[in-house]
Amino acid sequence: MITLNGTIQRKFYFPADPLTTLIYFSDLSRVTYLLPHIAVVDAYSSDKVRIRYQTVELGAYTINIFCDLNSTVDLDNMEIVIGPLADCEQIPQEVSLNATTGHGYYASTAKLSPEDDGTAIDYYFQFKSELLRPRGLRMMPKRVVDRIAHSISLGRVKEIAEGFMENALDAYDDWRAEQPRDLVQQWLAAREGELVAAERARKSP
Repeated sequence: MITLNGTIQRKFYFPADPLTTLIYFSDLSRVTYLLPHIAVVDAYSSDKVRIRYQTVELGAYTINIFCDLNSTVDLDNMEIVIGPLADCEQIPQEVSLNATTGHGYYASTAKLSPEDDGTAIDYYFQFKSELLRPRGLRMMPKRVVDRIAHSISLGRVKEIAEGFMENALDAYDDWRAEQPRDLVQQWLAAREGELVAAERARKSP
């Protein structure tokens, strides 16, 4: 087996007020397109997606990892939490001479707070998976494979986290220009309506 397990924590500055920043990052089906090495396979809804992480390592071995994700927005605490989506059928593990495919675990939190004229984002990200070893690596000692996997994990999560924020900054102005002037009011009203509808559904027999 190959164990990939990387964690990173970063703090970023974003040039918008905290609530607008929260709205910008709250649509999981949109912002996942900003993640390096990651493609959206299915968007079940605005806050539920299936993604595929794909890279070529050591110049020859293709890594495919699928994750089903759910996003939760905590308006009171100004926080966005992304974690595994429950009750999804996992991708079966597959392996060939120079490729391996499996399911993985993805989790992140973004805590927002005012800073100067914008927003400070405290960002935590973890990505891990247990994969079958490609047949081309089976002659390599396990300790060597583990060392390579550890190095890859740390490097890739750094690329994903930092590349995501760079892409988010680059895309923000165009996104904001497309939004109505009363974006915040519309978003808050829609959120309140969703909460009321969910409460009614919970209470109905």
